[in-house]
Amino acid sequence: MNRDAPPSPLRLPVTVILAITVPPLALAAWILLSGGMRSVYFSSSWIRKGAATLAAGILPLLTVIVLAKIGLWPDPNPNPVGLGLLFVAATALACVLTLIGILRVAMRPEDQ
Repeated sequence: MNRDAPPSPLRLPVTVILAITVPPLALAAWILLSGGMRSVYFSSSWIRKGAATLAAGILPLLTVIVLAKIGLWPDPNPNPVGLGLLFVAATALACVLTLIGILRVAMRPEDQ
């Protein structure tokens, strides 16, 4: 990927709209529309930790939902409140970790 590729002209408007409506997706939009800097963002350990935290928070809830849907869960209509709270907490933590990663990459000197 060309590191000199400029960011998409839609980067700022899309990020602002998503920040108002769905804040976690705004962070993803900022990274994905960053042009040649996308690989630098993905190499940040903070952003990778944020993505891993998000996956760890989503997977248990999705597992219960899918298992209940196909009939392998004991309760056909589960109410996994604890897993829902885990999802919300993990999403919030993932957003903070990703935001720290974005800020650290943005403040990094150009020669690194």
